Amino acid sequence: MSRPTVAVYTPVLNEAKQIERWAESAKDADLLLMVDTGSDDSTVEVAKACGIEISRAWIEPFRFDDARNVAMYSIPRHIDICLQLDADEVLLEGWREELDEVNPEHNRWSYWLTNNQNSWGRVRRMNCVRMGKGFRWEHPIHEVIKGDQPNAHLDTLVMEHQPDKSKSRRYVLGMLEYWSAEYPDDARSLFYLGREYTYRSDWKRARIALWQYLNHRNATWGPERGEALMHIAKMDDNPERWLWQAISEAPERREPFVHLAKLRIKANEWDRANALLLEAAARTNQGVYTTHMDCWGDPFEKLIARVGRHLK
Repeated sequence: MSRPTVAVYTPVLNEAKQIERWAESAKDADLLLMVDTGSDDSTVEVAKACGIEISRAWIEPFRFDDARNVAMYSIPRHIDICLQLDADEVLLEGWREELDEVNPEHNRWSYWLTNNQNSWGRVRRMNCVRMGKGFRWEHPIHEVIKGDQPNAHLDTLVMEHQPDKSKSRRYVLGMLEYWSAEYPDDARSLFYLGREYTYRSDWKRARIALWQYLNHRNATWGPERGEALMHIAKMDDNPERWLWQAISEAPERREPFVHLAKLRIKANEWDRANALLLEAAARTNQGVYTTHMDCWGDPFEKLIARVGRHLK
């Protein structure tokens, strides 16, 4: 079986300071490709100096799915596999090991995206696909690739998110409001909109959007429904009822048990807190984007130890 050819690609806008790091991490690819969507810094010049194939595209009104599709469809047809890597992400060493041995009948693969500075820590991504198999990016923001589901998971293909925290997020709310208004059948838009309102402490709008999401006929994924209920819990004088409901929506998630335990700790109810943490510890899957890293690893172990000291 011959080694598949791989392209790593992304659209970019004013990413000059990220590009060298991006290119170095992806240097084992057969093609590095960027589509510039209107940078006014040195993005294009830096990309060319790093050996990246780069072109320009004007996308008006701007949508992330359109930008990603322009980039993906710019990849030459002789390439076997295309892998999307944002400008603020890097590939970790060894990323091609399993990819070089993939089943030629498979069309899509999942892999790990990590970010130890963020709430979710490690999640499965699915943006590695075979060329020419009908895949397409959809949604103006928080975009996803539509098409066949992954055939296999590649454990050695790992990306690390290294965000530029100096970049503004002001555009996010407007794009989410546009998405939810223009695509009323898309429940995900309402979830992300409600979550964004909570980030901005706009509790009234957050509650409205999250309730609209929970009542939407297409809002069916348990972890996301549970996360919406956990956001609602932040806005209520009686958060426990929403946390228990979050458990009913996604009983496999650790997070609502931990947050319930923290409420029992505040009330000095150490036995109840311990019982909840034992339930939390039995749940070991953190590979979804709704993961809260303060419920895993060292923060979780410290919480268990704190409760344990009060039970002696």
